[in-house]
Amino acid sequence: MPEDKLKMIKDLGINPYPDTVPKPLAIEKLVNNFDKLIKQQKKVWLGGRVMSLREHGKITFLNLKDFSGKVQIIIKAELIPNYEQFLKIIDIGDIVLFYGEAFLTKTKEKSLLASKWCLGAKVLKNFSNEYYKVKDEELLLRHPYLRTIFYDETKTVFYHRFKLLESLRKILWQEGFLEVETPILQLKYGGALAKPFVTYLESLKEKLYLRIAPEISLKKMLVGGFEKIFEIGKNFRNEGIDREHNPEFTMIELYWAYQNLEGLMRFTEKILKKLIKQYNQWRGQNNLAINFNNYVIDLDKKWQRYEYISLFKEITGLDYFHNSLQDFINFASKNDIHLNPKVMNKGKIADEIFKKKIRPQLVQPTFLLYHPKDISPLAKAHPQNDNLTLRFQLYLGGFEIANAFAELNDPLDQKERFEKEARVLRKGDAEAHPFDETFIEALEFAMPPAAGLGIGLDRLFTILLNKKNIQDIIYFPFMRNK
Repeated sequence: MPEDKLKMIKDLGINPYPDTVPKPLAIEKLVNNFDKLIKQQKKVWLGGRVMSLREHGKITFLNLKDFSGKVQIIIKAELIPNYEQFLKIIDIGDIVLFYGEAFLTKTKEKSLLASKWCLGAKVLKNFSNEYYKVKDEELLLRHPYLRTIFYDETKTVFYHRFKLLESLRKILWQEGFLEVETPILQLKYGGALAKPFVTYLESLKEKLYLRIAPEISLKKMLVGGFEKIFEIGKNFRNEGIDREHNPEFTMIELYWAYQNLEGLMRFTEKILKKLIKQYNQWRGQNNLAINFNNYVIDLDKKWQRYEYISLFKEITGLDYFHNSLQDFINFASKNDIHLNPKVMNKGKIADEIFKKKIRPQLVQPTFLLYHPKDISPLAKAHPQNDNLTLRFQLYLGGFEIANAFAELNDPLDQKERFEKEARVLRKGDAEAHPFDETFIEALEFAMPPAAGLGIGLDRLFTILLNKKNIQDIIYFPFMRNK
């Protein structure tokens, strides 16, 4: 029993969870400087998790793994004090530190010949030998640390995800953008069409919402005089869980005063190409192509542009402004697209049709332009067609990656849009945008003309890392309570 072994360790005067241990050298550094260390006969400390353990008489071989790599540790009874004690105490899965010198075996395997050891943390669970690994998919999802202990390729995926986040920040800093912070707990949610999570602040007896987007707060900062800002953070939407959705997800939103939609479109292409080029260079490739779901997405070719209304008509045969609402409902019904027409307007129904019938075909980089006002309550109206907006979405690999507007800064127009959305919300559409008088008030203080961009980073990284769904690149994906 684990408790019995813990008692035995403590009875021997050994702390199974010491507060101070020797500072270890990264295993990768030992391996990369192996010949030099042998020549100098220099002894070093290594630390990590014991992944396998094999006894051969008075010699024990074990594999030790840290974040940087893995190496064989050789323990000889003649060199290690209390060798038998070591065998009684140490199990596969323990965190252990070893002191010794670089040693090349007869089979030319780089190893550390240990002369001291120190227990760093005792494992209390049954721990699989690295050669057998944990293969239960649900167990690995519920305990993601097991995924990255046993599967180096999975650890690499998450390492690249976090390096991509770091690189994106650096790219935006280099472009003169300032990273800012806005509230997650909000009295008014907004900035997207989505159902929020509701919570409660006991001290003020006030209902609060987890933000569905930081957009409203960031635009208030534009009013406050900030001109080139971005935020990377968590958003929360009370929606389903599938290959594209997780209730908690990571977004970047940036806002650029005095920029227009065309300029932001070019900028979006520029920063994504720069990010993808850096990622490919990490992998030893010098191109702008990525592989995703058996497709080669070539970002070096001209990115396609389509107008929303035109592409919709070309693929579905429905004319947004001439076909009736019933025509859209009938089309959805014939194509097994489930919706609630009692609370959804034509724009929302068209958007559901678009997601099912058109979006999967947008594999190569595609900008979709000028969406109907019905589904764009925060975008500036198109100057040539008041029923459309200055908005674009970016698609890659059949995923919606980005959404951008020429930001609506007319308080009267914004108030009218909010009132329309509020009526839809009262009808029962939980994803309609609520009326936000605080934002109207901010616009009345004058917000400069601006363009704003939001990128769903989980979706983007799913494509770049060539995974099947966003749960594969979220370290802690949401799981139903066991």
